[in-house]
Amino acid sequence: MPIPRSKKEQLVAEYTRSFRESQAVIFADYRGLTVADMDEVRRRLREAAPDSRLTVAKNTLLRLALQQAEKPVPEEILVGPTAVLFAFEDPVAPAKVLKKYADENENLQIKGGLFGDQVLSVEDVNHLATLPSREEILATLVATIQGPAQQLVSLLQAPHRDLVLTLQARAEQTAEQTS
Repeated sequence: MPIPRSKKEQLVAEYTRSFRESQAVIFADYRGLTVADMDEVRRRLREAAPDSRLTVAKNTLLRLALQQAEKPVPEEILVGPTAVLFAFEDPVAPAKVLKKYADENENLQIKGGLFGDQVLSVEDVNHLATLPSREEILATLVATIQGPAQQLVSLLQAPHRDLVLTLQARAEQTAEQTS
């Protein structure tokens, strides 16, 4: 049963908005996945990357939306059944989830993607999935900043600590001499 024209226009507008707002987009072939499989992928994405959305779309509607969003149209990717993963904030976490699921289930095949206005190959998407997540990068940054700050505090406290230790040693020495 064909999709009514008004519904197609609504979908193209939604996809266009998603392409414009996404940090990254990953295209995958979902041929052979069951509804339960797709639900499992979506569940994993919700847990790891709640800022992402996975949807199944017609390639013709995706082409129109990409053109309207002024993004490159990767014709070699938009072939066959296509699932689209929109990563709105952190592009790494959803890429990791999709790659891991594709490794576990041969029916999900990553076809490529977009990162901003750059078309990504399958290898590029796989590389994206190996990068540290936003949270990991922030934790590393905090640790990097915190280390020198702790050293500075220790360095500033050293003269006071040394003075106290010297006075304590002198007091003990005086107490021993008077005993």
